[in-house]
Amino acid sequence: MTTLDIPRVLPVDHLSVSSVNTYLRCPLKWRKRYIDSEYEPPSGSMILGSAVAAAEAQADQQQIDAGERLATPDVLDAFSDEWDDRSTRERVDWNGEKPDTLKDSGVAVVTAYERTVAPRLQPVSAEREFTLQLPGVDWTFIGYFDLEEADGGIVDRKVKAKRLNPAEALVDLQPTSYLLARRAEGNPAPEFRYHTLVRTKTPAVDVIPARRTDVQLDAFVDRLYGIAAEINWRLETGVWGGA
Repeated sequence: MTTLDIPRVLPVDHLSVSSVNTYLRCPLKWRKRYIDSEYEPPSGSMILGSAVAAAEAQADQQQIDAGERLATPDVLDAFSDEWDDRSTRERVDWNGEKPDTLKDSGVAVVTAYERTVAPRLQPVSAEREFTLQLPGVDWTFIGYFDLEEADGGIVDRKVKAKRLNPAEALVDLQPTSYLLARRAEGNPAPEFRYHTLVRTKTPAVDVIPARRTDVQLDAFVDRLYGIAAEINWRLETGVWGGA
């Protein structure tokens, strides 16, 4: 029986959902991005998603601070400002998409979201960072809760070109890691909720819940240890192929 040798330190000080997903898809790409610090320009869809998230976070925070959400035109103004800033701040890989068309799709999904889902929100925190410290190691796992609601639920907003398949929610690492973080804080969340803003011809907004058992959360901790051990092995051997 082989005993897993869990490294106390890694070449990075933390892991995250995006870094773990990158590693699982392509270890070589992970090394280039997180160890070699090779620059990779954001895609247009990434700029869109971050601009929408930032605008909605402003609306959430206003509701927390003042008890009343920003009016839809103000949320759209915030989105436009965020888009203009983020799309001009650095080189963007538009991947054949037209910036103006992408921005228009953002206006459409924000409008739909504010009309259908936002009126029911009860935010208590917006874009709160968490740090998950695992036993026996110096590296951590970090992330940001887009939104935490009064009933304890965690919300993550995503802007997508097509609807999220509920089957994807069953295997996605994000609900698992975020629910684990809340459990580690001593404040378990009843569920994780995807708020998916779908930029189809007729914009749609889907709310998809995801739950995890304690057994699944414990298994994710073991998986993180396993990934860390594999990263350490690749560092020692120089083998970065495979996925």
